[in-house]
Amino acid sequence: MTDTAWLAWIEQLAVAPLGHDRASVLPRSLFHCHLDDQPDHLVPARLLRPGHWEDPSDRPLFLNPHCFFTSAAEALPPGFAQQDSMAWIKDPATNSLQPFWMGSGLKTILSGAQPGDPAPSMRSQQARRSLIMANLLVPKDYPSHRRQQWAEIVSAACPQFQHNGYAPVGQLIHPFHIAALRRYYRHQLRTGKLHLGDGQSPLRYIAYNDPVARFFHQQLAPAVTAFAGEPVKPSYVYLAAYQPGAVLEKHTDREQCEFSVTLCLDYAPEPHIATPWPLHLHKKSGRVTVFQAVGDALLYRGCQVPHSRDALPEGHSSTSIFFHYVRGDFTGSLD
Repeated sequence: MTDTAWLAWIEQLAVAPLGHDRASVLPRSLFHCHLDDQPDHLVPARLLRPGHWEDPSDRPLFLNPHCFFTSAAEALPPGFAQQDSMAWIKDPATNSLQPFWMGSGLKTILSGAQPGDPAPSMRSQQARRSLIMANLLVPKDYPSHRRQQWAEIVSAACPQFQHNGYAPVGQLIHPFHIAALRRYYRHQLRTGKLHLGDGQSPLRYIAYNDPVARFFHQQLAPAVTAFAGEPVKPSYVYLAAYQPGAVLEKHTDREQCEFSVTLCLDYAPEPHIATPWPLHLHKKSGRVTVFQAVGDALLYRGCQVPHSRDALPEGHSSTSIFFHYVRGDFTGSLD
């Protein structure tokens, strides 16, 4: 058996959840976030603390009024796995779309349910927990609560960004999608889909405007608009998987990066909280060192704030996605 065939066989064994038909397992070469299997081991552990996901057992739950369902007959974004049943949630605060793939179990549970209906009864506490964590099952006041929560995030980050040129921001991408993106890009890396080296570092694998990252790039635009305090539009998105010894020299970005979000997507060895490889922002007032945990994002003015990283320690790897935006009236090339 060749190494490639052996790896494919081992991966099939590793990714087929217990009790699932392996023939129905979605291909790892395509992006998907299978809700039946969530939360899985790639969800950042700190985001699974009880305080993040309170089960409102003393309150009636409803199917999220901002959700809708699609079938395989409807077109999906490029790079997404085809599935006969999907749930989509539209964030009532940011209007971003969050896709979730459903297996036969959840499909049966939600069969016939309409947005706003009382939560269907279910025997499986795991299924109930997954639906709550995905915000498919929510309290009646969820839309107003979510808008208030988002307003507090914006009110904290926006002044900091306006004054300092950078601001840490949280909850931009759902933890389940962080896990799914980690899995997808790990597969892309080990199957040779990413190119090694670019003009900034010979020791990072890169992907330019990958369609999966591009989907999230589009979804984050309203959030970046809120933080920037003015309309923005996506320019390009860049994934970089840094290898041991990689260095990011001090630099500023080109004009297509007026507003940049660097998302810490993955790191090995798995960090307890923050990774040990910080980003340095070189301000006139002095150097600011920013440590990120997996799933954390930092918004910064890429054209104005010089930034760098020291050498990545031996035995470590780090993957980030850079979502770049420009002002809404920008007329130059977006590439």
